[in-house]
Amino acid sequence: MRRSDSYYMKNNMAAGLFILLMIVTFSPSLKGQSVTDFSGEWIQDNSRSDAYYKDHNIRVTITQSPEKIAIKTTFIDKNGRESSARESFNLDGKEVKKEEYGGVNATSASWSADGKILTTKTTRTVKSEVYGSTTSYSLSDDGHTLTILTVDINPGQPSLKQVLEKKE
Repeated sequence: MRRSDSYYMKNNMAAGLFILLMIVTFSPSLKGQSVTDFSGEWIQDNSRSDAYYKDHNIRVTITQSPEKIAIKTTFIDKNGRESSARESFNLDGKEVKKEEYGGVNATSASWSADGKILTTKTTRTVKSEVYGSTTSYSLSDDGHTLTILTVDINPGQPSLKQVLEKKE
């Protein structure tokens, strides 16, 4: 083997190791980028949503990071009065429990395999009674329509579908 062959071989090995290092270093961040980002302000389209909240104008504000999602829902009744509810979920898939007011609240969030649908679960346990719901968030391909489907964890209860448009 000539001296120049050894030089090229070392350079090829160094280049290969560099590429391998880049793949290992950036793979987690590439995976994190593959999930849908629901961030933004959303206004309910009452004509495409279930009738449950038809007497309200609903605005949903979502703030999302790779670790957490925060959802604020504002209800405005026909008299202009506002009320709001806030929820927050860790996006690591682990359940979070908190004792509060004589019961235990539990929340969790999980992504679909393709990272396009986020499903949250919220429960409240008081003695042996468990109440709660699962909610799925999905975004249209153009990113302008958010569909939220909420289902009670107890069988036989109606589900609630909300269709919201992104406020520009």
